[in-house]
Amino acid sequence: MNIKEAAEHLGISVKTLERRIAAGDVSVAYVSGGTGKQRTFDREELDRFKRADEEKAVATTYVARPRVATVAALMSNGNGDTALPQLAPLALIERLTLALESSHAPKVLLTLQEAAELTGLSVNRLRKGIHEGALDGRRIVRCFKVRPSDARAYAEDVFREAKKGYDQNQNNL
Repeated sequence: MNIKEAAEHLGISVKTLERRIAAGDVSVAYVSGGTGKQRTFDREELDRFKRADEEKAVATTYVARPRVATVAALMSNGNGDTALPQLAPLALIERLTLALESSHAPKVLLTLQEAAELTGLSVNRLRKGIHEGALDGRRIVRCFKVRPSDARAYAEDVFREAKKGYDQNQNNL
């Protein structure tokens, strides 16, 4: 059987079969022919490879992790307050963020990009607010995270200050 027939038998493209041959997954025999060496494939060997590949695909099938049942229960500090505990381990915060990103529940923490989209402020302005201490944000893994309520309150303060400065300029004219 030539390479095209072998690829059709396996249900893959010729290019994919060539990659599998190069990786050593599929054995090939070379036979001298009128145009030089030609690759030939044994049907039993291809069937063995196909079964092994199917078993591997079944073993590595994606299984979704169970979602967090109630975020409030995980975040509760025991007295009924569902605010994020001050000393929550980073792993819990990270797990909650990932769980909420994949669910339809409102997010507990936002990245600066998401907060910028929510508030209309730039990412750099939000980062400046964090560094000045005007916006409560924490570095989690590789980026800053903020609470949606904190981001909204900070945006209101920024716009209030901007309006106050605008009104003062108008009065000076």
